[in-house]
Amino acid sequence: MSRPNAKGAESAELPVVQSETIDPPAKQARPTPDELQGFHLITKSEIDEAVRERIKLVCTNMPEPHPVQRQLAGGLDTPDALMEAVASDAGLTASILRTVNSAAFSLASPITSVQHAITYLGVSVVKGLVAQAAVAERLDAETPAQQAALSRIWKSARTASAMAQMLGQELGVKRPSVLATKALFFNLGDVALAMGIEESPAWYSEGVSIVQRVAAQQQACSANAAIVGSTLASLWHLPDDIANAIEFGLLPLVTSAAEHPMQGEAKRDNVLMYLAGLIGDGVTYRGLRDIGELNLIDSEESGLFYLPAHLQGAGLGKVPQLLQDPAFRRKANRVLATLNG
Repeated sequence: MSRPNAKGAESAELPVVQSETIDPPAKQARPTPDELQGFHLITKSEIDEAVRERIKLVCTNMPEPHPVQRQLAGGLDTPDALMEAVASDAGLTASILRTVNSAAFSLASPITSVQHAITYLGVSVVKGLVAQAAVAERLDAETPAQQAALSRIWKSARTASAMAQMLGQELGVKRPSVLATKALFFNLGDVALAMGIEESPAWYSEGVSIVQRVAAQQQACSANAAIVGSTLASLWHLPDDIANAIEFGLLPLVTSAAEHPMQGEAKRDNVLMYLAGLIGDGVTYRGLRDIGELNLIDSEESGLFYLPAHLQGAGLGKVPQLLQDPAFRRKANRVLATLNG
């Protein structure tokens, strides 16, 4: 694939967060992290026709989605609905049971059925496992490095989905399961890139930051996982709100709170999905095991730089305190421990 075109390669130093809702002036004066200096997030509206065609080629090289994928994107938010969807496919059932009984989960006793898995792990976690199994059933990783990349992508996705569900419930989101579904599909573009770009496994190695990953994607194909994922979601005829959530999912990475284009519930969901994705990213690539160690206020991590102001602007200013709340912290850490062994 070609190098970024002139438009995609242009960059400008991003503005320092300036917001009346963010705390002390000293916080406003924080310098932009080195990784964000000159970094430009390519958007779908910027890419030319040649790049669009290459992205479409990457997407069309993906196998047709398993029928359960569309069901997942549209709901399956109750135990009965999820069990019914999975029960008709013996392959999916076997794959899910293999996964939850593997060393990756390190459960004290074996899970014997999908119903048992839902009862023990919860609907959101099992939806993540179903999505993983459904895609894996249609994909054939060619190398161990490619398989390792896919495993990390799915680990991040199921963690993000579970955290989105928990955050949504704690923060009074009307349908936290919808937020969890959006977070589950957020990494769909990463799956397509891992299968379609030869050098991509290196992007999903331990220690790689979200900025490094996106920059490598853009250098390789003049696009990023958000663009590829939203394109694939549309080709798979997933609901528009899923495709849109994927396309704009990286906005909080590079956009100041004052420049965020969304309002109301749309902004709230975008910010929460991004936060859930960062938690999945931290667990998968940087060994995060305690949600309380995620410093949202003055972290030097580039992916978190704009997030405090976004949380304030979306009416989510209590989130940093929530992550430190002993009860929520224990509950979240139990989920992380279950998901990641």
